[in-house]
Amino acid sequence: MNKLVKHISSKPFSPNTKKRKLSVLKQFVKWHNIIENTSSIILEDLTIKSGQKLPETLSIYQIESMIDFHDKETFISKRNKTIIDFMYSTSCRVSELCDVKISDIDFDEDYIQLTGKGSKQRIVPIGSKLKLNLLDYLNSKLLNDSSNNPFLFISKSNNRLERTAIFRLIKLTALNTFIDVNVHPHTLRHSSATHMLEAGCDLRTLQEYLGHSSVSTTQIYTKLTKEFLNEVFNESHPRA
Repeated sequence: MNKLVKHISSKPFSPNTKKRKLSVLKQFVKWHNIIENTSSIILEDLTIKSGQKLPETLSIYQIESMIDFHDKETFISKRNKTIIDFMYSTSCRVSELCDVKISDIDFDEDYIQLTGKGSKQRIVPIGSKLKLNLLDYLNSKLLNDSSNNPFLFISKSNNRLERTAIFRLIKLTALNTFIDVNVHPHTLRHSSATHMLEAGCDLRTLQEYLGHSSVSTTQIYTKLTKEFLNEVFNESHPRA
């Protein structure tokens, strides 16, 4: 059994995955020792530090290629284009995207109200490019949605769009644009946050923009930005 523990420890799993596997193994050993009174298993006390895996990020070019992939003059194509643009431009979570209603958008003041974790609400600005896509999509929605569904993004059957549909959309679009990393909806949020920091956004402002309750959650992006700065320095500075 101890050999199995060492085998798990030697595998190229993430620290959190190793901890989960060892936890299951320890529960099994505990159960065995209760049932089998005659023979007990003693595991060596092995601890694995929990690591923080850095999120994948896409380049601005990759994001734009995903948005521009949906270029057909159809309701679904306009919807998909706007969804990807919305997620990247607002840095929203999937649940926040699904919950957005048309009434949450103020085109006069150019902002959107998002409802995040714990029903906490925040306001994010509407960028000029997103505004154009939103207006184009909403015009198409008016013609296609006979039910007048209050939610912003709806399915072909005029129902509120589900999280699974968003996951499928993002995955399929990434495949069709030949992006060779594991892309999921949260990748757009990570990428947006990273690009904002690289452009000079301060950490406290980014915390508010992402809807994080603690700035410590936002600090993971500073490591990504430091890596970016190191790469730029090594490639461009004469004394690198």
